[in-house]
Amino acid sequence: MKIEIWSDYACPYCYVGKRHLEQALKQFPHAKTVEIVHRAFELDPTVSAEVNTTTQQRIERKYGRSPAAAMDFIRSVEHAGKRVGLEMNYETVQYSNTFDSHRLTKLAATLGKEVALNERLFRAYFTENAVLSNRETLLKCAEDVGISRDLAAKMLDSEQFADDVRLDEQQAARLGIHGVPFFVIDGKLGMSGAQPVEMMLQAMDQAWSEQTKTAIAEGMACGVDGCH
Repeated sequence: MKIEIWSDYACPYCYVGKRHLEQALKQFPHAKTVEIVHRAFELDPTVSAEVNTTTQQRIERKYGRSPAAAMDFIRSVEHAGKRVGLEMNYETVQYSNTFDSHRLTKLAATLGKEVALNERLFRAYFTENAVLSNRETLLKCAEDVGISRDLAAKMLDSEQFADDVRLDEQQAARLGIHGVPFFVIDGKLGMSGAQPVEMMLQAMDQAWSEQTKTAIAEGMACGVDGCH
């Protein structure tokens, strides 16, 4: 069974959805047969590599919310993370371009370290509040999961894997994916958002029995217009 996950490292619900999937897999009797493939998705491909806004400011502008309402949203996101054991310092994340972090993930996939790097980058962004467009941040994350610093640096200095990232995004557009996380199981079942563990487990059971039809379930997600 193959589960493809479109996500962005700047998306809080992608991190929550990742944990939901991991919890579902612990209950899935065929978990050892599951192949996880991470697909790139940028919430805003045009965002600068420099950090020039706060989480609260972005929410106020994007949703038209008051400062108090924006902070309430931030706390609700952090609470969603806490419920699945994540330390998400969403208020103080350093929002910047994530394109190179997706390229680095593609490199990791060629080395069998895709899952480990995916987790490391999410933790760097949401827990440590590192800047994911920063070269040193990416090199450290690569080293932390056993990727050679020199190899990672060589890749970052090139255009390697740029086309792979764009292909993922083009495929998302063809599939009508406008928000993440988005899960596709065996090319048959689509799930939008950070679905509850029970829903994910049910979807995997259905896909395993080959009794599904194309369907989309909706849950918490982030898109170009914001998180909901």
